[in-house]
Formats: sequence, structure tokens, C-alpha cells
Amino acid sequence: MSSLPTLISKYLIGLLGIGLVVVIHELGHLWAAKACKIDVEVFSFGLGPKLWGIEHNGTDFRISLLPFGGYCRLKGSDDLSQALLRKDKDFTHIEQGSLFSAHPAKRIVTYLCGPLLNLVFAILLYSTLAAIPYKVLSTEPVIATINDYPTLFFQAPSPAHEQGLVTGDKVLELNGTDIRDWENLESLLANSEGIQLFTVERSGEVLTIPIEGEDTGQGIRYGLSVIREPVVGSVRPATPEADAGLKEGDRILLANGTRVTNDLALLVALERDTERADLLVLRGTQEIAVSFRPDLNAQGKGEWNFALASENRPIQVSTFSLLKGLDTTVKMTKDTLSSLILLVGGESQDVRQEFTGAARAALMIGDITTLGLENDTASGFRALWYLLGVVSISLGI
Repeated sequence: MSSLPTLISKYLIGLLGIGLVVVIHELGHLWAAKACKIDVEVFSFGLGPKLWGIEHNGTDFRISLLPFGGYCRLKGSDDLSQALLRKDKDFTHIEQGSLFSAHPAKRIVTYLCGPLLNLVFAILLYSTLAAIPYKVLSTEPVIATINDYPTLFFQAPSPAHEQGLVTGDKVLELNGTDIRDWENLESLLANSEGIQLFTVERSGEVLTIPIEGEDTGQGIRYGLSVIREPVVGSVRPATPEADAGLKEGDRILLANGTRVTNDLALLVALERDTERADLLVLRGTQEIAVSFRPDLNAQGKGEWNFALASENRPIQVSTFSLLKGLDTTVKMTKDTLSSLILLVGGESQDVRQEFTGAARAALMIGDITTLGLENDTASGFRALWYLLGVVSISLGI
């Protein structure tokens, strides 16, 4: 588990981010209410007791103690609930400028402008992200056939292995097209059909092997995975791994007594014992033993606080584009609505995957942002902005 200060910082990042999106939502109500001549009594940045405030045009703009969200209190907004409590058949003593003194169309506009501003905010976020340079993972296209690692892939067979590919092959071409990296190969195979011609390098020899994938009804399966060298790329601070002395650049030779040559073999070896991890690493020319008791996740499995080295490649981006921001927002809105439809129709397998509370959402946002910041500042902020766009769309619909 994360240390307490780290956990608190993750929650703070997430809660402040969600709070910003909520304030944007409330600003939509504020602007619409002002435009519709509905009085706004209080607009608060934050929740809880008032720390500071200033009155402007009849509205108390205030900063409250807890900087997590905010609220917009319209004049007469509780008239309906009070009338229901009194069992009144109609409103009495409605004051000029109160919510229910306004025409119903104006009330509808006031209610809708909160979600609408959230959608506009998401468009602006994704338009900005489209113009910020970023890097994507670029893994050498060295493959493993999944039958070699049955415990990781649930004993699934590998059509590629059955037709001639073997673990350790480096894919050079697919159907005559040069393969830049595993991610490139994976995207091509995802849209493939029929027999694919793999050109691979094996022990210095170049081979071309025809492979026909298995049609699962949900796509074509080849039974392939990427493998990486077992070289440590980063170690999270204040973790058992860091305390035990594991360092960036260490090449892992043995894990729990098993020799490892790639990341899949390492994972198999580590999963055999969740109580303790005994590693032998090569650091420079020296072999060093590193032992620690790993953190455990909620399922009682090892939670590893180090990542293997990976390569990235820069992605060329265009200028700020509202059209790209709109396109991304529309796609994500459709995905969110599809999930809601599946949930209402009883087709969702796990409701927890569709809905989550504010605390859990804040932790997820903080965790992903922190992971990005550990890579570089730009990655951290890009992750945060992307996730805030998701939250904003959720509030918008």
C-alpha cells in the first residue's frame, strides 16, 4: 500500500480536480441565472464555513473552508421543498427575482447551463490536449507465444505458435509493411483478416511465415504477446522495493530462484510467492541480491512498485483545434451513454465498473496523475486534464 503522505497527496489531487469541474458546473448555473434575472444569493468556491467573501450585484461570492467543489444558491430555490412539507397546493409569497417567479423556460435554461458548461469545458480541455506534444510507448516488436506462459494466459492456445512462430521472434514486417514497434503490429493485427505474412528475425535468420488467426466472434486472435528485457526502468520511492535497494538500470537475472529472460518470465516467478521476493540483479558488472516483502493488493496478490524500462516515441501534434476537442468529447459522451444504457438494461456485468463514489474517483485520478508525474511533468498534467474531461462529461450528461 502507498505511504500515508503519498495517499493523502493522491486524494488531494483528485478532490481538487473534481472540485474544479464542480465549480465550472456551478458557474454555468450562475451565468444563466443572472441572464434570466434570477437572483443568486451565494456563489461559493469550496464547501463548509465561510472564510472570506465579497458582495457584488446582490451575490455573496465567498471562499469556504474545504476547497472541494462549490455551490450556487438561487433565491427561492427551496420554495418547492418547503411547500411540499407544508402540503401546500400552490406557491404563496413568491418574491421577485426568486427561482419560481421566473418563467418555466428560464428555469429550464438555468438548470441546463450547468451541464452544458461542463461539456464546453471538456471540449476546451481536449482541444488543448490535441495541441500539446506527447510521447507514446514504443516497444521493440519481440514476441512471445502465449502457450509458453499458461498461468498468465489461462492455458489459452496460440494459433501463431501452432503455425510456426516461437517466443523470441522479432517481427520485421507484416504483409510486406515495415513494423516500427509492437504497438504498430498490435494495431495492424486488430484490423486484420485472413492469412497474415509475418517476416521475423530468429537467431540471425530472416523467415517469412504465413499465420491465420482464430476468429473468436469478437475479433481475430493470434495468441501473441510482447516481451521486454527484465531491466528496471523506475522504482517508486518509499516502497519495499526502494527500501531494499532496487535501482533503475538493474537487470534482473533471478526471481525467487528462477532465471528470467523477459518480463513475462519475471511475472510468473514473482507470482509464485507473494510473501517474499528474492531477486538477483546485475548492476554494472556486479551481481547483487535484493529481497523484500511486497505490498499486497485487495485480492492478496503482489503489488509491484517498480516498472521495467521502456522506450517512447514523440507524437507530432497540430495546433489548437476546437473540432478535435469536439470530436473527442462527442465520442466519449457516446461511450458514457452506451455504458448507462447497458447498465439500465441489466447487461452490465459489474455495476462498480460503471459507477464509483467521489472518494474512489479522486484516488483513481490522483494515482494516475502521480504515475504520470513520475515520468515527467507534461505526462502528469496531460493525464490529469484528460481525466478531468471525463469527469466533466459525466457531470454534463
